[in-house]
Parts: sequence; structure tokens; C-alpha cells
Amino acid sequence: MNADTLEEHKKIIKDKKACWWGWWKRPREPRRFEVWNYLEDELKKHDEVMVGLFDSGAEKPSVSVRLARIKGIIPPLDEHLPDGPPPLPSGEEDLVPPYYRNSPFSRAWLQIVEILDKPLPFFGNYSYASPPPPLPGIPPDLLRRLADKLVIDDDELRTMDTTIWLVRHKTDHDLDEKFLAPSIQVIDPVSVEPIRVGGDTILHITDVHFAKGHRAQHAWGYPGDTPRRATLAEEIGRATADQHIGIIIISGDFTFISSDDEFDEAYKSINSLLGTLGLGADNLVIVPGNHDIAWSKAPDDSYDPALPVQSAPEAAKRAYAKFYKRLMKHEPNDDFSMGRRFVLPCGVTADVCALNSSSLEQGKNYLCGMGRVRPTVFNEVMDKLGWKQEGKSLSLRIVALHHHLTATEDVEDPSEFAKGFGMAIDSKKVLRDAARYGVHLVLHGHRHRVFVWREGVYQLPDQTQERWKLGDISILGGGSAGSSDVDGKRNFINLATINGDGIKLKILRSQGGDAFQLMSTWAARLALRDGRLFLDDWIEQSNR
Repeated sequence: MNADTLEEHKKIIKDKKACWWGWWKRPREPRRFEVWNYLEDELKKHDEVMVGLFDSGAEKPSVSVRLARIKGIIPPLDEHLPDGPPPLPSGEEDLVPPYYRNSPFSRAWLQIVEILDKPLPFFGNYSYASPPPPLPGIPPDLLRRLADKLVIDDDELRTMDTTIWLVRHKTDHDLDEKFLAPSIQVIDPVSVEPIRVGGDTILHITDVHFAKGHRAQHAWGYPGDTPRRATLAEEIGRATADQHIGIIIISGDFTFISSDDEFDEAYKSINSLLGTLGLGADNLVIVPGNHDIAWSKAPDDSYDPALPVQSAPEAAKRAYAKFYKRLMKHEPNDDFSMGRRFVLPCGVTADVCALNSSSLEQGKNYLCGMGRVRPTVFNEVMDKLGWKQEGKSLSLRIVALHHHLTATEDVEDPSEFAKGFGMAIDSKKVLRDAARYGVHLVLHGHRHRVFVWREGVYQLPDQTQERWKLGDISILGGGSAGSSDVDGKRNFINLATINGDGIKLKILRSQGGDAFQLMSTWAARLALRDGRLFLDDWIEQSNR
């Protein structure tokens, strides 16, 4: 939750004397019947129960726990029923704040009659009354250590894949060691530390274009809109409710003119999506797009891609750097590159290298939309990830960037290149480097067009090389998830599910602001040959 969440519920309590607070459990979290049974028993004994609301979405130092007085509960649906909101008493739907009144994600309800204004001095004063339920990747004996242990700080709670804790006042006999689950956040932009994720599906989003002064450029609603409209995070959450997502890759253009208030909307939306999917910053890989780096600025704050670069690099990158740190909880590197090694439940290791392709500050005559990966940065990230030049690996290797590396149109408009909307100017070098390092899949955005492709990559014929063909690379271009500047008012997201046999790709489309629906399905097989992992060609599947 965040401060707005508290205020929305408090408004209803003030007006109606009570509100219903929805419990949004993590995707892999059980329905916690033991907790709801305990609350039900306590309410029978005492008529009301005090609970603490942990402000998990707040940034330090404003993290707090607020006491709330509850008078009733509606527990989760029985195990034999699919996940969904249990019904509220007839006529009490308006006791839920409008922003999630019709949301499908509430799994239980608390009837709250008061939320105290003063934060509770919680951390260091309360202890776990019992260990949490089984959590992915954490041995049971490690979880048992939590019983009768002091809750040291908010990091302990954040790293556990659960949202409800039974606590009590501390005693002198409680342990005071700090506990961090193995999923503790990675604090380096490029890291080879294996991150075990709970789902085999990659959610690829691109070109969301949150806009404030140019509000019409964003196709979805914002939480404070009147009348209320669905937000992008809500629609993606609904569309992926039956998926086990372990990784989210966002390939740039979070904003329209890279302003602080646009990045603020992007932060709130992505944080909301992470919460809905039960994921954290460790599950996220991001790169900037050309709209996120403010190389140029028109006097009237309009967006003009024909303007030459005129901002100094540090000033141009400042807003994105601030956004990155706020979202990822660590400092970005100078290139805004990222590297992650994910271990999927299916047993496949997926290495993701994210490259900033909006790095043209060195050339004062370059236009602000043009794409290029800074020379040597690809090799630098590859070295940190431990990728060998010959590309022999059993890991699935993925490169994510904003600009596309091959033409996405049958006929490109010549003026588009002058505006910076064409391919990255070093596209073939990036492809050759990727093939040389054994990359299997490239994800990109930029053109607002869905794109499925496979390309053979060769050395230049006028250079003597040990091998002529470097490899085959599959390419997946994302259609814009959030821009209104798209053909036919169509927005898209991609879902790539990985298993030992291959990748199954689902492309979901929203038409004119409607729900995301399956548009097409593709599959590509994974195979082992000569000690290497190979990804074969895309094959379109029937959606029936």
C-alpha cells in the first residue's frame, strides 16, 4: 500500500463509519486460513481486534506501521474454488475505495472502523509469534528460526514472499538477529548472483509513455482520474492473473518528455504492478528509451525529435537516474546497463543483458531520437556476466534494449531515420556482438509495433575470420503497451514462458482501451548441440 491507500480508506471510514480493506496476497502465498481462523476466534471473544498495517510501498525513512481496529472479516474462498474476491454483503460495495472496488485481486476482506493517525513504534518492539508459511527457496528449518525472534526492520518483511505475519510484544528472551530471505535484493546494476524466481514466464513491456503535460499521449487512466479509468498496471494484472511471472523486462520509453512527474507516474504504476504480481525489484530489468533521456528540450516543452542534442550528459540523464534509483533501490551505472542471472523453476538459467541504446551524447549534431549503444559497453557487460566469446553455455541468453536492430517495416519512411525513429545506427555491430556471445533472443521496443523475427548473423566478407556465420538470433519487438500514438488504438504486452523444451510466446492486444486479449501464440524449441543451448525458429501456433 502507500499513503494514498490509507487516506482513501480513512475517507470512507469518516463518511460511512467503516470500510472494507482488501487483502491482496502474493501469487505463491497460500490463503493463510490459519490466520483468518485466528482472527475469527478473536473477534468472537473480544468483538474487535487491533491489526497493524505495514506501509510496504513507502520509501525510507517514512516506512511505518499503522494500527487499525477491525470489527469483522470475510475470509478467502475455500481451497477447492479458484482464487477470487469473496462476495461482500449486499449493499456494502461502496465501503471499498473506488480505485479497486471492482478489482479481481482481493482475496479476503477486513472490516476496519478506525485507522490510527500516529505510526506504531513497531520495529524492534515486536516479535514473530510464529514462523510464516512455506516460502519458495527458503528451507523450513530457516523459517522456524523466525518464531520468537524480534522483527528488526522492514527489510525482513519485504524479502519474504508473504503478506501476513502474526506478531506479539517482544520479551527479553527473543532472538534479535536479523533475518533476510535468500531473495534479498541485488544492489548492483550488473550482477551474476543467481536470483531464484517463482515463475517461468517473462513479461515484456515497452513504450508505456506516461505523460502529464502531454496527457493524451498515454492511453490508460491514472489513479486520480475523474471519471475513473482502468490503469495500465490494473489491466496487465488482470491479463496475467493466471500466469506464473518470474521476470519483468521493460524496454524503455517510460515517459514522453522525461519529466519528474512523468517518472513519478511510471514509478507508481510499476510498483503497483510488482505488488499485484508478488514480485520485487530483483525480478525487474529496465532500460531507458529515447523519450527518457532529455538530450533536447523545446522552449514550450513540446516533444520535437528533430532538435539536435543540446543538453549536457549529466543534465540529460538526471531524471532517469533518479527514477532508476527509486525503483531499483540502488544507484545506476553510468551507462544505465543491467545484467541479471535468473534461475527459473523449470531448471533453465536465463541471463539477461540490458543495454541503453540512447547514448548519443558524444555527437552534438545527432538528433535526440537516434539509437546507439555506447562503444565497448556491450563487451563490458558480457565480461561481468561471464559470457565467453564462443558462446558455449547452457544458459538462455537474452539482450534487451530500446531501439530495434533490424527493419520492422516492409518499407521504411525515409524521413523516419532523420527523426531518429529508425534502427540503432550500430544495429549490425550489436547483432554481431550478440551472436558472437551466443545470445539467443533480443527484446526491443521503440517502433510501437509487434515484431517476431529470426536473423542469421554473418561476419563482414572483407575481413578474415575463423568462422563465417556467427549464429542465428531470434528477435521479439514489443508493441507499445501505453502510448496512444499507435495504429488502430492497439496496445500490446508479450508473455514468454520458458521450459526445458523451448519458449512459448503469447502476444496480448488491447483494442481501444479494452482488456488485453490473446492475439497470437508462437513457439521456439530449445535444443542442446555440441555442448551449447540453441533456440530454433519461431513457429506460429493455433490459438484455438
